[in-house]
Amino acid sequence: MPRPVVMRRGRAAPEKRLQWEIRRALETLGFDVTSTSQPQRAMMTAGIPDLYARHPRWKLRLWIEVKTPKGRIRPAQAAWIEAERAAGGHAIVARSLADVIEALKEIGAPIR
Repeated sequence: MPRPVVMRRGRAAPEKRLQWEIRRALETLGFDVTSTSQPQRAMMTAGIPDLYARHPRWKLRLWIEVKTPKGRIRPAQAAWIEAERAAGGHAIVARSLADVIEALKEIGAPIR
């Protein structure tokens, strides 16, 4: 079941709307999706991406940092993504659902 979207002034914040759209599409494809979005002061690792998606049957995993087209990546986020890639993992910055679909194709997801 989709989770509620964080609201601001009667409408969802653009980044949260995009995150919800990505999450919904991934779940439709059979991914288990975990949201790691956090308040600024949460006691989580700095820079950890917003979503972690895992497909047990396809044996694929992807970390996703969701940003609007004009959103900026913080240095801690860029460092986390680079460290994950250096360790052989898959991590992206997604500015649209199309970015996620393209990344999934690149890592071997059987989708068109």
